[in-house]
Amino acid sequence: MEKENAKPKVKETRSLWKELFEWVDLIVLTGIVMLLIFTFVFRNIEIDGGSMNNTLIHGERVIISNLFYTPKNGDIVVVSSEVYDDIPIIKRVIATEGQWIDIRNGLVYVGDSEDDMQLLEEDYIGGQYTEDIIASNFYGHHTYPLQVPENKLFLLGDNRSVSLDSRTTVVGLVDERQVLGKALYRVYPLDKMGSVY
Repeated sequence: MEKENAKPKVKETRSLWKELFEWVDLIVLTGIVMLLIFTFVFRNIEIDGGSMNNTLIHGERVIISNLFYTPKNGDIVVVSSEVYDDIPIIKRVIATEGQWIDIRNGLVYVGDSEDDMQLLEEDYIGGQYTEDIIASNFYGHHTYPLQVPENKLFLLGDNRSVSLDSRTTVVGLVDERQVLGKALYRVYPLDKMGSVY
């Protein structure tokens, strides 16, 4: 009688081990999939500095993606940069290849031709700024009006008075291949979680 009872216990123990291994396999597989997604599709970036105030504040974290992405005017992008020892920088796309840009009297004008540039209406920068801050006085500046060459982007920070961006010759016009991704979603702090647009 005792021998008959022992067999089901062995079978039950094997069944528990099998189920445990299946759970471990599932957890490991899920971890690998999540790692691949957050390596090749989405990335988590921390905002460093005040060049995007008040849109994005120092210390906030955003999710970016470059999956099937083509930069467009108004997008907030993260780009690789040699300016800050290869630390990525985050800026807003102001003009793309072929477009013309002019900066005069603290205002930005953009258009598809030199004769048809319109004042850029920007709610996010909080009014006028001067372009002769960091940009032109210390790092050198461009001559305007300027046409953006093929595969290049003209980027500006939203907090223009402190932003080191495409106005300077040290950052200059950014190659589209340097774009790591478009900022999509703020994930930290939790009380501000949501779209960055």
